[in-house]
Amino acid sequence: MKKSNVKNLVKLNIILLIPFLIYGLYKNGYLIYMKGLISGYMVFKPLYLTLISLIIKVVVDLFIYKKVKIDYNLVYLILVSLIMPYNINLIVYSITLLITYLLTLFLSKHFKFNNVCFMYLILILVNYLFNGLSFLNPMEAKYTFSFSSLDILMGRSVGGISSTSIILSLLVFSYYTFNFYYKKDIPLFINLTYLILTFIYFLITKDNNFIINSEVIFGSIFISTLPMFSPGKRILQILYAILIGLLTFILIFITGKIISIYLATFAVSLLINVKIRQKSPK
Repeated sequence: MKKSNVKNLVKLNIILLIPFLIYGLYKNGYLIYMKGLISGYMVFKPLYLTLISLIIKVVVDLFIYKKVKIDYNLVYLILVSLIMPYNINLIVYSITLLITYLLTLFLSKHFKFNNVCFMYLILILVNYLFNGLSFLNPMEAKYTFSFSSLDILMGRSVGGISSTSIILSLLVFSYYTFNFYYKKDIPLFINLTYLILTFIYFLITKDNNFIINSEVIFGSIFISTLPMFSPGKRILQILYAILIGLLTFILIFITGKIISIYLATFAVSLLINVKIRQKSPK
């Protein structure tokens, strides 16, 4: 792909992610502030995370390349900021993301894996060790809500700090399907596999808590499809997607419904890239 095309795709991705940040500011900022549960400063926590990601990108680029590069690393860092748990400590986030980002730049020279998932999982682990782990914002932790289907589609469910809006995710996916470079089969088969398995589980147990999962929808559309870490051939894309959907379903019982898509995507991206590398001619 030409550098000009890459830059255009990077810019397009960033523009399409802005509405998610705005919704994150509304759900995990404004609404909580109006209940008197956070200070005015903390209203902008979703924005702080994204700004920290941008600052890290600029600083590292200037240090390594002596200029700021418009590349997919910018998209990766913004995506990480959108899927963080609400209780992520800003200092822990800044230090860990900087170290983890530098580590991905080094490791990516030797083998491929989904960088966003890798950084996310390390951040989750470090935050858990220092601060515990909770995706609940202060309002969700204090009150018990009974959301309508429309509320859940809009994004009122528990999840990443700026990634819970199913409607926004589906609108962006609809737009992406007209993009030649977008691997639309991947989110389709991830969600199809996941929905079939969770529906079978519902028929057996009558537990429908896993069927609607905003994080699976967001992750499959934006992160599992990242071009550098997902297969190019259509048949491999379908296999890759089915494996992610299957593993995501299995992992919801171990890691919970929010983290499972990212752990599954990381594991399958690492596996499939190792297999492809082994088969490549020397």
